[in-house]
Amino acid sequence: MSNYRAKLERAKAEGQRQADAWNAAHPVGTRVIAYPSVRPEYDANLAANTRLVTTTRTPAWILGHGEPLVSVHGYAGGITLEHIDIDHDSPLLGGELLAHVLTEATYGRIDRWLDGIGIFAKGYWQEVDGKLVTTGLRIGEKPGHVVAKFGDTIIWHGDRSFSVRQSEAVAS
Repeated sequence: MSNYRAKLERAKAEGQRQADAWNAAHPVGTRVIAYPSVRPEYDANLAANTRLVTTTRTPAWILGHGEPLVSVHGYAGGITLEHIDIDHDSPLLGGELLAHVLTEATYGRIDRWLDGIGIFAKGYWQEVDGKLVTTGLRIGEKPGHVVAKFGDTIIWHGDRSFSVRQSEAVAS
């Protein structure tokens, strides 16, 4: 066996060991914080803007070169296990799949994600200091839509409905 092939087989065996250990400890539906692009210790701003508070939707598996991945609600494809943290303190409760904090920085990503899953969304505007400005996002169609303002957490439920938890600054 060539050196390359032996190294590849070792990498695949190690990746499968990690995936098996993950699956034994964390069933589908585990609450996680996922960093699809970069972990916060390497780029805190980018990580904050792409971070997902969510639940797993598949068991872990490996790619052909041995990298272990898992799929989560709110993201197409797999995310390396190195970019997944178990979430012990999330706002997710029973039946909730995903939580997004709406900020000016995450607005575009959340709006595109909602479009991608077929949910109507548009900017929510209010007058501030005599000017009309975007202060949040309206999700869903009337009646039954919800409004999330910047700082609020948007919750996606398993039945494809949405709710909003006000930010602590607004709620208190």
